[in-house]
Amino acid sequence: MLLILYPERSKQHMYKTILISGAILFGGLYLSCASGTTKPGDTTPPKQNPGATSPDKPHPEIPPVIMHPDKISAERQAAISKATAALMSLKLPDLYTKYVDLATMEIMDYDTMLGKLKNIQVIYVAEAHTNEAHHKLQGDILKSLSQKNPKTALAMEFLYRSKQESIDNYTAGKITEEEFDKTNTFGEWYHYYLPMIRYAHANKIKLIGLNVEKNIKGKLFDSGWDKLTPEEQKVIAKDIDSSNKAHREFVMKQFSGMMNNPMTKDMLKGPRLERFYVMQCMWDETFAEAIANYLKAVNDPTAQVVVVAGSGHIEYKFNIPDRSYKRFPAPFKTLVPFEVNENTPVAFIMEELSSGAGDFGYFSPLSPRNDNLELPFGRKQ
Repeated sequence: MLLILYPERSKQHMYKTILISGAILFGGLYLSCASGTTKPGDTTPPKQNPGATSPDKPHPEIPPVIMHPDKISAERQAAISKATAALMSLKLPDLYTKYVDLATMEIMDYDTMLGKLKNIQVIYVAEAHTNEAHHKLQGDILKSLSQKNPKTALAMEFLYRSKQESIDNYTAGKITEEEFDKTNTFGEWYHYYLPMIRYAHANKIKLIGLNVEKNIKGKLFDSGWDKLTPEEQKVIAKDIDSSNKAHREFVMKQFSGMMNNPMTKDMLKGPRLERFYVMQCMWDETFAEAIANYLKAVNDPTAQVVVVAGSGHIEYKFNIPDRSYKRFPAPFKTLVPFEVNENTPVAFIMEELSSGAGDFGYFSPLSPRNDNLELPFGRKQ
């Protein structure tokens, strides 16, 4: 069994947990899962499929990355300590230009890291939604890969599956940006994602919507599957795996702060807690299905997809990455952010390096807190 290493969390980690748990609770959806056929394109309720991505049956090309502390060898611990010392010797903003291979503890620059992505089909770049540095890196990677490979696509949590026709028309130049705005129901913080969307449009890059609109989520939560229209049902994943114990522990850790909050603790009692967990699995499965469907459709091993989504959907791979691989076994790598400033303690760096949260770690400034967040929806205010 794989276990997540959770040492005592710093204030930075506590805030990160609040961000992820808030996104899970208010951005996800609950689904009453029942058994049924799962033929492509049908509208029967999704079913839970326990064991499909069980930690006891890992995919052969995906080594387990969540390490129990007892399984960290003395050699690896020494490599982590050495990398930590080297990173802590750097001054800001130099640290923000470094990347770490979390398997080997190699510290590298952007070009070296990019070289390691050359033959990778799916590149997941995790983000905090309001961190401009994270979005800049996502845009840089998209530009670097697409300039060398015209078969590069961009998949976004920010865009919706049901609007794919409008998305395709925009990137093909068939509609204007203004028309695109009117036919898409964007989520929060539009201005953070607009540069990537405009770059995709200018360079005819395929954009893939991953998400489900909040009104569909709310309708499903309040009224159930049968009240959704056939078109609404089509944008929700059919196959839901809620059996992964490591993933459950990860999600429950994100819920822990909300379970202790007087304002939200009653929302996560008894059966509702399990319902919210199934909701998160369904959300990840829906994203994963959209990515896998695109890869199946193009059926080209030289095609690449850059996936931009919140850290809670990417860290440790058992969320979107593993679930997409289950549907279509394309090689992938994950990049996860480590937020630091001049007051970041050594213990925090060492904890992040030992966590095994991704294939590569990248460093950035801290995400803005509630008191200085920019207004949502950017220029649409």
